[in-house]
Amino acid sequence: MIRLSMFVFCLLLLAAAAGRYQAELSVRDARAELQRLKQEKIEEVREIQMLRAELAYLESPDRLAGLADRLTTLAPLSGSQLLTADDFLLAFGDAGYARAATLDEKREADPVAHAIAVADLGALR
Repeated sequence: MIRLSMFVFCLLLLAAAAGRYQAELSVRDARAELQRLKQEKIEEVREIQMLRAELAYLESPDRLAGLADRLTTLAPLSGSQLLTADDFLLAFGDAGYARAATLDEKREADPVAHAIAVADLGALR
């Protein structure tokens, strides 16, 4: 009887040791994974900081103004380039008013399109 209980006790002790070893291995693996993830996070944060700095440089107004000066011939609008409403009507004629006749026909078919077109004509006047 003592031998049998001693044998069972040894088996239990062996099982407990194996369980502890397995738990220790899983903790070691989890710590290694955690360390790897921390390193990845640090690298990602560095990458984000570098991309933000690059974006700030690319969007800087001084740099963009220099590019615009070198690559285009754009200049600010002068007063002579702007049209008044009367100048617009002289330049483009009564094309907007010719559309008004067809608007009365369209009012019956689509009242929403008619309202939009009338608003466009109001902007022309």
